Amino acid sequence: MIKYITLALGLASASAFAASTVGEMSEIPSTAAESKKGFHGQIGLGVANLPEYVGGDETESIALPLINVSYNDRFYFKFNKLGGWFYKSDKGFRVGGLITTHRGYDAKDIPDTYNWVGDRDDSIMAGVNVVYRRGKFASEVGYLSDVSDESDGAKFYVQASYTFLANRTYTLTAMGKIESQDEDLVGYYYGNNESATNATIGLIGTYKLSDRWSLLGAVTATSLGDEIADSPIVEDDSYNMALVGATYSF
Repeated sequence: MIKYITLALGLASASAFAASTVGEMSEIPSTAAESKKGFHGQIGLGVANLPEYVGGDETESIALPLINVSYNDRFYFKFNKLGGWFYKSDKGFRVGGLITTHRGYDAKDIPDTYNWVGDRDDSIMAGVNVVYRRGKFASEVGYLSDVSDESDGAKFYVQASYTFLANRTYTLTAMGKIESQDEDLVGYYYGNNESATNATIGLIGTYKLSDRWSLLGAVTATSLGDEIADSPIVEDDSYNMALVGATYSF
């Protein structure tokens, strides 16, 4: 079962880190009505520039698929998140479950001085989330735990967004996220057996070229918690991501 979940998540992105970062783009307002029946959404291709690993000071640019699809407004696949809703209210609340990835790294990307740490595989994380949407505002809280027996760790997150520019042609959304990782997750990936809290802010925009085609872009900045920043393999205690892409709606 875990093998098939891994395959499904892998199809969403050529890089688990890219998928994780682009996952913040779930805050983009959907171009299709959420109540639409059947299978619908957006698919496309993007290019992201980001660090080789979280904490590294070398960046790379990669191409990755952009997938944001839904079935009967009950099940969805958004960039790197596979999920479904258990409960929906007409007041904007939703409760659901989801599966996603937490990115590992290859030892070859680590500075030579510290490559003794070896590879760290991606963790498959599963858990629950609660979403509230009202007008241009959206918020989400969630708890995820490793189900792949890699890190045996867990994390809790809270995020919010506000779309302050929106018309029939374009949108511009500001978002913020705080993510707390427990000592097992931090210990497996960074060697420090203490919990850590990361903070992310970003801007996400869309521009509609036609009824079907849209351009999108995002920039995010993440500050790493001290317990991660103090790891010997971390060269930079913050990192940025920039992405541009195009999607087709169906």
